[in-house]
Amino acid sequence: MLKNGFKAALIIVLALMLHKAAFAEVVNLPTEELAQESVLPVFDKPVSVKNRNVVTAGRFEVDGFYGYAMTEPIANVSKLGLGIYYNTSEAHAWGLLIAKNFAGLSSYADQLDQQFGLDFSRAPSPEMTIMGDYNLKAFYGKMSLTKSLVFNTLLYGSASVGAVKFVHKTYPAVAVGIGQKFYFTKQWALRFDLRLYANQAPIPFLNGALKPSDPKPDYNDFQERLTYTTNLDVGLSYLF
Repeated sequence: MLKNGFKAALIIVLALMLHKAAFAEVVNLPTEELAQESVLPVFDKPVSVKNRNVVTAGRFEVDGFYGYAMTEPIANVSKLGLGIYYNTSEAHAWGLLIAKNFAGLSSYADQLDQQFGLDFSRAPSPEMTIMGDYNLKAFYGKMSLTKSLVFNTLLYGSASVGAVKFVHKTYPAVAVGIGQKFYFTKQWALRFDLRLYANQAPIPFLNGALKPSDPKPDYNDFQERLTYTTNLDVGLSYLF
C-alpha cells in the first residue's frame, strides 16, 4: 500500500512539472505572419427579398377610400376619395388624390347650435381636396394570422402638395403622413393613411354673424389663418 501511494505521489509531481513547463514557454511569431488588416464579409447577392409575392414596380394602382378629419371642429368630418398611382419602382410611387367632402356640420357644431343658437352653416366649409402624392415604400414584409392566412404588408411614408377648395375660395395645401397596406391577394389590399394637412382656411367663428337674428355674413368676412388637420383614410387598393 505504501508503494502504491509513492507511485501516485510521483505521478502527481510529474504532471505538475509538465503543466508548468507547458505554460511557461513564450511563443514569439514573426511580425510578418501576424494579421495586419481586417476585412468585412462580402455577400455575393445582398438582396433582402428574392421572390416578392406582390410586385408593384411598373404597375398602376387605383384606390377608393373614406376619409375622416380627426381634428375638424365645425365642418362635416367625412369625405370620399379616389386615388391613382404609378409605381416607378419597388421603392417609389407617384399619384393623384381627389376627395369630396360631405355636406353639413360636425356633431360638435350641432351641439353649439342647440346650446347657444350658433348656426355654423353660415360659415364657409371645405368642399374638395386635390393633392399630388408621393409614396416612399420603406418596408415590405408579410404577416401570418394562421397557417393559411398570410398578408403581405407595405409600410410607406407620403408627402403631398395640392389644394383645398372651400365654397368661396381655393387654398394651397401640403401634407405629410405614413401609410400601411395589407395585401390579401396579389392585386387587392387594405390601405390606411394618416396625414397631417397644413393650409390656409377661414376661421368659422365670427362675432355677430352666426345667430339667426344676425345679418347673414359674406364668406369673405371670415378671417383666415394657417390650419392643421389630421386626416385618417381607409380604403381598398387594386394593382393592375
